[in-house]
Amino acid sequence: MLRVTRLLVGAAAVLLGGSLLAQPPKDAAPNAGGYFPLKQKTKWTYKVQDQTIEVVVTGTEKAGADEYTKVDTLVNGKVVASELYSVRGDGVYRVKVKDDKVDPPVKILQIPAKKGDAWDIKSKVGTQDVSGTFKVKEDKEKIKVLDKDVEAIQVEGADLNVAGTKTTVRMWFVKDMGIVKLSYKIQEAESVLDLTKFDAPPGSTN
Repeated sequence: MLRVTRLLVGAAAVLLGGSLLAQPPKDAAPNAGGYFPLKQKTKWTYKVQDQTIEVVVTGTEKAGADEYTKVDTLVNGKVVASELYSVRGDGVYRVKVKDDKVDPPVKILQIPAKKGDAWDIKSKVGTQDVSGTFKVKEDKEKIKVLDKDVEAIQVEGADLNVAGTKTTVRMWFVKDMGIVKLSYKIQEAESVLDLTKFDAPPGSTN
């Protein structure tokens, strides 16, 4: 289980980090169409097998002349990854992981998202290569989240190359909640993160 958790966190650190949240620039759609809650202290708690993973919006951080939302990922209460993201007019991009620049930034969600949308990625995170194709598999998938029936956007990156390792990742996004489910298959080891708790700060529109 420890090895699977390390692989999971490692893949997340290269591809996704936290919960893929972002601070939109002035020319972007506000709040990425509602699929990326940005308010500070918003918190997601996920369960993967017997492990609890928490994701928290911790504030903003400058990178060059731009300001981004910072998201921390915690395992057993310890921060294991901190990332920065940007929402642009055409989608959500990951721009930095810890001290490593993502060059060029990786788009992880098309905005607006429509079934069949696909986009190629080819980037470096520090010295690690990340390449492949993301696709919107469904834009109105019916799933159950926290005992409620909701519609989700499912995005899949099948057989991505992450630092020389074949990785498949699937993400389910729900409006006003963000990512509610993640599935990672790293080589032959597969793990699924399910949302077990969502905490929106007072005054949030979530």
